[in-house]
Amino acid sequence: MPYLEENEWMILNELAYNISFIYSVDDMRKDVLSWLNLLIKFDGAVFSLFDTDKNELRNSIGYNIDKEHVRIYEKEYINKSPLRWIIRSGNSSAYKESDSLSNESIRTGDFYRDFYSPNKFQYCACMNIVFREEVVGLISIYKKHENGDFSARDLFILNQLQKHLAYRLYYESKKGDTRYFYAKGYHEKVCQEFGLTSRESELLNYAVKGLSNEDIAETMKISIHTVKKHFHSLYIKMNVNNRVQLLQSLPLSTDKINFDVL
Repeated sequence: MPYLEENEWMILNELAYNISFIYSVDDMRKDVLSWLNLLIKFDGAVFSLFDTDKNELRNSIGYNIDKEHVRIYEKEYINKSPLRWIIRSGNSSAYKESDSLSNESIRTGDFYRDFYSPNKFQYCACMNIVFREEVVGLISIYKKHENGDFSARDLFILNQLQKHLAYRLYYESKKGDTRYFYAKGYHEKVCQEFGLTSRESELLNYAVKGLSNEDIAETMKISIHTVKKHFHSLYIKMNVNNRVQLLQSLPLSTDKINFDVL
């Protein structure tokens, strides 16, 4: 596991919260790209939704890329990108373009001419956002030649967001309840499974809602130190090290949901 500084884990925490609790999906996606750039320095990015029925990208949002080239990306990626086959494969892991293609391969073809070259991009990292083997979105981030290729650390950071994004985008597209954790009584089940006290249960509730330590302390009328002690106890009981892992261990992570009881 690549090493991340404490402040980087804090940014990942904020990202996880934003994914679940920003009301508008478009606003959420803009925030994800903005916060992600604090962790992974890139020169441009596109965050698209994916229509499996039509096999096309839609409603793409760009970061530091003009609208015309976002439109070109959305129109041409599925048919002209040299790695378009990966989105069709249903792969859910982040990947670097340079792991599969030589520089010569990347710098040829219509997609390079129409999208890469005008933006002076050289390197790309992508992540298919996959829910139960169905692709629901795609994030592509780009660097110019002088800034170097993406690293294993960068891919690790992207992969931390995969399940949160998949859960939100899938149920948003199906107009279902994006809060199954509460709607179907999973909070109580989790508390029983891990033997949480009433205080820990309350803290877990606030953590899932995205409250900061300061907000939790004010709401519960306790000190920051006490909040941290409760979190430490939660982490031990649930066998995690931080809030990102805590959220990923909950039924918000799609592989933890028992769909037979929903």
